[in-house]
Amino acid sequence: MKRTLLLVLPAPDASISSRIKYALFPPLGLLTIAGLTPPDRYEMRLIDEFAWPVPALPDADLVAMTVCASTTARAYQLADDYRRRGATVILGGIHPTALPDEAAQHADAVCIGPAEPVWPQVIRDFEAGSLQRFYRADRAGTAALMPVPGRDLINRHRYLVPDTMVATRGCPHACEFCYKTTFWGRRFYECRAAAAVERELATLPGHCVFMLDDNLLGNRERARDIFAVLRSSGKIWQAGASLDAARVPGYLDEAYDSGCRSLFVGFESLSPENLRAANKPVNLAANYAEAIRRFHDAGIMINASFVFGFDHDGPDVFDRTLDFAIKNKLETATFHILTPFPGTRTFDRMQADGRLLHRDWRFYDAHHAVFRPARLTPEQLEEGQRRAYREFYSCRSIAARSLGMPAPLKRALYNIAWKKVDWLWEPVIRLGLLAYARPAFEFVLARNTRPGVGRGEPCVRPDVPADEGTAPVTTEPAARS
Repeated sequence: MKRTLLLVLPAPDASISSRIKYALFPPLGLLTIAGLTPPDRYEMRLIDEFAWPVPALPDADLVAMTVCASTTARAYQLADDYRRRGATVILGGIHPTALPDEAAQHADAVCIGPAEPVWPQVIRDFEAGSLQRFYRADRAGTAALMPVPGRDLINRHRYLVPDTMVATRGCPHACEFCYKTTFWGRRFYECRAAAAVERELATLPGHCVFMLDDNLLGNRERARDIFAVLRSSGKIWQAGASLDAARVPGYLDEAYDSGCRSLFVGFESLSPENLRAANKPVNLAANYAEAIRRFHDAGIMINASFVFGFDHDGPDVFDRTLDFAIKNKLETATFHILTPFPGTRTFDRMQADGRLLHRDWRFYDAHHAVFRPARLTPEQLEEGQRRAYREFYSCRSIAARSLGMPAPLKRALYNIAWKKVDWLWEPVIRLGLLAYARPAFEFVLARNTRPGVGRGEPCVRPDVPADEGTAPVTTEPAARS
């Protein structure tokens, strides 16, 4: 008789800022575990509480959960409940990797790091009744161990972008505040073989694929191999990248030609002092305005990430950032509150300085102030972030950032769908109607926004070696720190 494996993505108890953000795509990590589990011995079921909350979770022999800071309360509640019911519980993900001893209080075993090297052993030990307390994975070489995820477990109608995958692991940069360094380590970066990416890509039926890599464009030589695979697939795609993607003439054009239409880019701060303190030299070397122009000239939309609450941020940081983002016609933006996630150097520094307000992980979600800022009050930080969202996604701002750009209607629709009608996504998600919104989303995403070839001189300060990034960040005069 088959055993039952339940794969659970718990939802946080704290308020969710955007429903559609959390129903974009399925939990790839859990689907990867499914791909590592022998189907002849296990009946598997996926529960994604973001996409379809269920009143009562089913019984299971083995329960595996992936946990981040903001989902700990729910995850630990579920884990304790399942253990009382006789199930064996395995916890993994970023938070258990950062604080394995804490997670172990609620689990029979904790996976530290990526699952591929250790999950087969977890299964063998579970079946033998000899589970270890901790399973520590060696990160090196895991890109070659990735299986085809168990996508047959998902209901495609529950996701706006059901087709996701990764071609790389980690990031070549080592930002002090980055939560992913907890899991992958600082500067760890591996690429999958192009042939493996091609094989997996061929299994995805949709027209749009979301590459969940932290920095897909981080290694130009290997990225070009992936571009060739994506180009031949005919799919359009989105991914994450850092500002150095704009340094080399033509690189972004190659990405666009392979199907790239949007990139998540971490600008983080307009302050050189903040960037130095955060160990973000890749941004120090960049001319922000020129980099944005290069993304736009290549036809690639930008989802810009900004972080508020660094030590050199005063009360004026919100207006300066808004002015810069609107003036440079950024398509969309996310505004995060600096969060000292456990396992990061930012957390260690703030804990040592006594600046943490509490360790209630539910509020470690980049939307709450959980530390004492240097030049702001926690209340000012939270209100400033909320106001930044309100004003950036106001009708006036959307019009200013869309008009005068190629495909202005496309840009306006992106903003409206992302933030202006969030109330509408709740019933759409709960009724399982996202599949009906998907064709419109893909149609809008695929529309051409390329005004020209976008080639020219590299957008890096001429007095700064490209690999050092020691000079001040260059922004528009009105937006300088």
